[in-house]
Amino acid sequence: MPLVGNIRDFGLSDFLYLVDRGYKTGCLHLSRADEMASLYFDKGKLITAIRKDDVAIVTDLLVRKGKLTPIQAAQATQAQRNDSGASVSQILVNLNLIGRDELQRVLQQHIEESVYLLFGWSEGEFRFEQGQRPELTAPILLTPVPVEHLIMEGVRRIDEWGRIKDRIPSTDMVVKFIEQPTERAKGINLAAEEWRVFARINGKDTLAEIAHKTNMSDFDVCRIVYGFLTAGLVDVLRKPAPVPMLATGRPLAEAPRIKKSLVTRIINRIRGM
Repeated sequence: MPLVGNIRDFGLSDFLYLVDRGYKTGCLHLSRADEMASLYFDKGKLITAIRKDDVAIVTDLLVRKGKLTPIQAAQATQAQRNDSGASVSQILVNLNLIGRDELQRVLQQHIEESVYLLFGWSEGEFRFEQGQRPELTAPILLTPVPVEHLIMEGVRRIDEWGRIKDRIPSTDMVVKFIEQPTERAKGINLAAEEWRVFARINGKDTLAEIAHKTNMSDFDVCRIVYGFLTAGLVDVLRKPAPVPMLATGRPLAEAPRIKKSLVTRIINRIRGM
């Protein structure tokens, strides 16, 4: 008989501890309104997490991230059909279509980010099905992940998200550079991942679009942009409504041309401080 309840009464952190301590194998199903997620465990460790609104097939995920070609994805899928006992993740490594360490890294980042989003649920129904296994086509980790790190990082992100959302209430916000950076920007040094985000800021893309283009999580992009906000480098605005188009396919009013790259001016001004 499955274990059922509400997250309001029995939090996700508590349940993960229970799964870990009980050395449980099975699936934790979570739902609220029209959102659903499934976390699969093997002997107390996480092997995959699947959300209703996200990619549930490992080859689709890897093609989207540029790690496989569609032809390679089809090759792996066909090979798995001929070897029904192995997961597609294992088949991909067996066929040398992707390295084991690289596959583990990509899948672990994707799966962990899916779990961290669930820590923000203050309520919702849960059901644990003992012994239930994921589909072999799912993004299954080659090396299961202990839950202790997930719990600590998930709780930390809840606290940090609270501070970030005071300034960045949604990932649909557009980021733009400020014409005149404040004195706080003097001598700023950017880490590699901060440069990745910095280079994608164009005044048109939303935070979610920047996260997709940089292959970073929404949380990491928002955290970095929050730092830029605090330093007085950028501002965040609501995404403007779509521009009405003429029958010819041209916009009713075209945006004025920028004579000089704003990014270049910002960089030069920072260097000159």
